[in-house]
Amino acid sequence: MNSSAIRFSDSHLQQRRPVWEALSTMYLDTDVSLSRAWRVQVLSVSPYSLDEMDAILREEIHPVCFSNLLQPAGEWAGFDPAMLEQAIRGRRARWRSRLLAKLSLALPGCFPTAEWTVTRREIACRRGASQT
Repeated sequence: MNSSAIRFSDSHLQQRRPVWEALSTMYLDTDVSLSRAWRVQVLSVSPYSLDEMDAILREEIHPVCFSNLLQPAGEWAGFDPAMLEQAIRGRRARWRSRLLAKLSLALPGCFPTAEWTVTRREIACRRGASQT
């Protein structure tokens, strides 16, 4: 792995992998609401706060998955977890890739805003219910 790769400890990777997989489902070329219950369940038990998950979504998942939303016939069955991890960990911190990911956030259809809003709300509800 090159020096500009994102590094994680083994324990951090164990916690991050299911979160990456769950968040990436919002970038599939299908009705992503159908996987919401599973996504909410996985993310609800993760050790990350909602704000941390938002950062993971925007900084790790979005830069490697947003282009699938621009494809006429993008990935619909799910991203390969090993390839997803490799893309996230191997992404270079170049100004061009950072700029492209930032710009894409403003383009219609490039960020799963509506689905993330509902998913995030359901995670908060589930976590609130489990704390009572």
